[in-house]
Amino acid sequence: MEKGYELKSDVSYDPPPDIEAPMGGKDNEAFDSRKKVLQDVMEALKDDKLNIIGVYGMGGVGKTTLVRQVRKQVMEDKLFDKVVMAELTHESDNQQIQNKLASDLGIKFELNENIFDRANRLRRVLKKEKRVLIILDNIWTRLELDAVGIPSGDVAEKDRKDDQRRCTIILTSRKQDLLSIDMNSQKNFPIDALPRKEALQLFEKIVGDSTKISAFQSIANEIVKRCGGLPVALSTVANALKTKELDFWKDALNQLRRSDARLIHGMQANVYTSIKLSYDFLESEEAKSLFCLCGLYSEGHAIQVYDLLRYGVGWGLFENVYTLEEARSRVHRLIDNLKSSCLLLDDDAKDEVKMCDVIHVVAVSIAAEKRMFNIPNVADVKKKMEETIQKDPIAISLPRRDIQELPKRLQCPHLQLFLLITKGIAPVSMQISDLFFEGTEELKVLSLNRIHFSSLPSSLGRLINLQTLCLDGCGLKDIAIVGQLKKLEILSLRDSKIKQLPLEIGQLTRLQLLDLSNCRSLVVIAPNVISKFSRLKELYMGDSFSQWDKVKGGRNASLAELKGLSKLTTLEIQVRDAQILPQDLVFVELQRYRICIGEALGVQRVDSETSRLVELCGLANVSSLLENYGMKMLLKKTEDINLDELKGVQNVVHELDDGEGFPRLKHLQVKLCSEILHIVGSVGRVRRKVFPLLESLSLIYLNNLETICDSQLTEDQSFSNLRIIKVRNCQKLKQLFSFSIAKNLLRLQKVSLPSLEELNLRELRNIKKIWPDHNQGMYCCQNLTTVIVDGCDHMKYLFSYSMVNSLLQLQYLEISYCSSMEGIVDTTGWSERDEGKFIELKVFPKLHSMRLQWLRKLTSFANTGHIHSDLVVEFPSLLNLNIDGCSNMLRFISTSSPEDTNHSEMQPPPLFDEKVRLPSLEVAFPQLRQLMLSRLPNVLHLWKENAESNKVFANLKSLEIHECSKLQKLVPASWHLENLATLEVSKCHGLINLLTLSTSESLVNLERMKITDCKMMEEIIQSQVGEEAEDCIVFRKLEYLGLDCLPSLTSFCLGNYALEFPSLEHVVVRQCPTMKIFSQGVVDAPKLNKLKLTKEEDGWEGNLNDTIKKLFNEMVSINEVLALSNVMTISVVAVGDRAVHLFASRN
Repeated sequence: MEKGYELKSDVSYDPPPDIEAPMGGKDNEAFDSRKKVLQDVMEALKDDKLNIIGVYGMGGVGKTTLVRQVRKQVMEDKLFDKVVMAELTHESDNQQIQNKLASDLGIKFELNENIFDRANRLRRVLKKEKRVLIILDNIWTRLELDAVGIPSGDVAEKDRKDDQRRCTIILTSRKQDLLSIDMNSQKNFPIDALPRKEALQLFEKIVGDSTKISAFQSIANEIVKRCGGLPVALSTVANALKTKELDFWKDALNQLRRSDARLIHGMQANVYTSIKLSYDFLESEEAKSLFCLCGLYSEGHAIQVYDLLRYGVGWGLFENVYTLEEARSRVHRLIDNLKSSCLLLDDDAKDEVKMCDVIHVVAVSIAAEKRMFNIPNVADVKKKMEETIQKDPIAISLPRRDIQELPKRLQCPHLQLFLLITKGIAPVSMQISDLFFEGTEELKVLSLNRIHFSSLPSSLGRLINLQTLCLDGCGLKDIAIVGQLKKLEILSLRDSKIKQLPLEIGQLTRLQLLDLSNCRSLVVIAPNVISKFSRLKELYMGDSFSQWDKVKGGRNASLAELKGLSKLTTLEIQVRDAQILPQDLVFVELQRYRICIGEALGVQRVDSETSRLVELCGLANVSSLLENYGMKMLLKKTEDINLDELKGVQNVVHELDDGEGFPRLKHLQVKLCSEILHIVGSVGRVRRKVFPLLESLSLIYLNNLETICDSQLTEDQSFSNLRIIKVRNCQKLKQLFSFSIAKNLLRLQKVSLPSLEELNLRELRNIKKIWPDHNQGMYCCQNLTTVIVDGCDHMKYLFSYSMVNSLLQLQYLEISYCSSMEGIVDTTGWSERDEGKFIELKVFPKLHSMRLQWLRKLTSFANTGHIHSDLVVEFPSLLNLNIDGCSNMLRFISTSSPEDTNHSEMQPPPLFDEKVRLPSLEVAFPQLRQLMLSRLPNVLHLWKENAESNKVFANLKSLEIHECSKLQKLVPASWHLENLATLEVSKCHGLINLLTLSTSESLVNLERMKITDCKMMEEIIQSQVGEEAEDCIVFRKLEYLGLDCLPSLTSFCLGNYALEFPSLEHVVVRQCPTMKIFSQGVVDAPKLNKLKLTKEEDGWEGNLNDTIKKLFNEMVSINEVLALSNVMTISVVAVGDRAVHLFASRN
């Protein structure tokens, strides 16, 4: 680690883009073995009976990858209202799990909250959600879910059903028994090693064309065999060998063959050897050292990239690096190298990485060989430390919380790095001897994290070679001793409870980086301390000190001291009082900054989404303020601007940027600025590009905003990079862009918003159109993927026909509570030249989810009645369709014209007809998986009765129909629903029967059927004249059957044919007073064999039919649900108010 390090000059560097882990996402989905498990888990999530689901398999087999895919799929399909995930380690306790869940839920715990208070807060937040999916990845021991704050049903009986319905939990573990016995999981899915064929496919995909060469093929087959089908082993070895010569492959195979010699307890030899092989093949010693440094963190711990930078710089890890900017560039390159070798992963936050548990174990082992020790979680830390000291370490890490005692002296003459990283939020009290650092004069990097010090050890002053000191999150009183560390270049006090930065700190004249972020208790910085840091390159003071003196030479530091920091390249600072800004405060070298002027919640650190951010909050006369203090020049190169509660601003571009158009801005948020009329106003003619790089635009609570852009633009790249528009509560906004700008954009380019990906409009009561009418050739938003419109009461149509033609990438469409919405697509712009032609319109070819909710005036998705063409509409990728509360809807695609109005009552149209299918008999919804229709009171039929339409919903898996009171037929007689797994119908009082014989025979995959509160329902399967006694209907997979509150129901089926239910385990029949028999024919349900009337009496009559007869004849009544521990499942059966229990016994 004896690398040279000298700070000389500045180089600006933008971090490289994120790289996906090779086994993430689509690569893993491509394998049949993994695809099957993914599909099974997704199906289990749709089963209301299951609230705890388990996934198990050996380390490195891909459990985490699978549940991440599940999370992604669930979020895309909108199966749950909220999805939270916590990746655990064998050291994770309840508090750490709470912290991980709180982060996903946006909860911020207070330091004084104990674990019980936090559990109650989590529980309250989770119970507010209708459906929540919680993923706990990699559990090692039994978890008390209720103690964590997860409402799993482990509470009082009265809350249990509600909790189980609300929260679904996925657990992963290496142990099946832990899931099924300790955690009571109801269904477990194993993940096995990849089959040989798939393992070879994965290896070949990573290494490329080398395996096509005969000399490589036999070696590749042997390497794959040695990796044992484990993705982590295959990926690491393959990434190490790609682009390598044959000799490297032979050497790798030899090492794998000798793997038995290198075992770690509890780890397969081939896993260790494959990871070690990838490490050995790293391109540089720097990458290997960084890998070992990551191994000094605790397993599963988020590793901040800026910490790796600070430790690496202080340790002299990087060769030929002379500035912090160059070091930052090197760190990112090395991290990319480790990611591409599958030795490091991205964490949830942009500036964090992590190691998977299997890789971490190997990293700890390799680091120990280099005398870099990660002290394990043992009871006697002091004893383990003393043993480690005898090994002459160069690095020691203590990544733990419960350290009771440390040795009196370290006495490690060659120790260069010491990390004490305690876990948790609040600092822990710990006694460290004043003599602790004696004998460690070679120490270069010291990090003491989240410790409460009554005073710093006096021996700290002897660390004359220390270059990086991090006291993050510590409770500190007096840090004057730090001033003795004359070689110190990096000082971080981030998140610390410190009240004063004393005069002695000014002696650190070699300081290059000072981090005081989130030091909210800091109220005193001695005058003239900051001005002495003439070499300072990076200063972080976000959400920290704000007691700046107005003039230099006062009792506290002043902003004027920053003038002397001529080499400053990075600045994070908050200035609450704009009047104390020096008028000539200019930073020529400033490359990255987050500057907040005015009262705000505080700025985030610079390594996040963008590197140049300015927040202006609660200010008046902003334009003159920016002019007087030189801020306008800074705004011209700013990437992210937040404007909050500004006064005196009416026109953003003209008043804050002199009409220049913010040439480098990527993100703009304007909130609660009540006087703003326009973002780009019509004052003068804008001759420059306006927002050419802008990616996101958020406009929130702007009560007087009239237009976004009301100016003639002369450049053709304005708004050309816009990806996301979010507008909320802008009551005077009538359309997103005025006709004048739209007309101008149309003249300048065919695509007006080519990069727009997300459009989110909420509570815009007066907006009438998203975009003015254009001619048919106008393609405006071809990259739009998400559209959410809510509470836009004056909007009649969402899209013009011409706009629909451009929405080729749209994936998610949600429209709700728009009281004037009559149609989604306005087809009045249809070209007359197309009249008389046959036209196939594929609407939104990539749309996978559509929700239309509470649109009371909506009559149809689109009205094509005025088009004299043979038009059909197809949704080729739609997976989920939910129509709810559209009380005026009759047809999905309306073909009615004014002259047809008088005839509409004679023949009520179906909701879906031939206008939404292809005449070639291909399905109109070829991918549809879920169809939910609710509160459509005027719909009589879902589909036109036509024998040719039997494949319309061929892939449908879930069909739910609720409160369609006039619906007379569920599906046509000819329909086949081979893939349907769930069927639920409620409050459809016009239905007399549910299914025809033909449709019933097609339900080979139906698992759940629930029919509730249909007053006219007489039978489930419609009886047919001329039926033969030998006819048999087999519901092969049906597990649950619920018949509830059906006053007219006489039987499940009056037909004289046999019914077979080989998988049926639950039957619920409740408030069906006229049900005398289940079926006229023979009923075979072999798993149903118990009926409990009382604790002593068993009323089972040998089969379902005879049991129902007896219940009706004897008018049995039971009022309590019995808790039976010796049965597998329990169901309540009731005739009228007479309740009994039918269930399948365990044996």
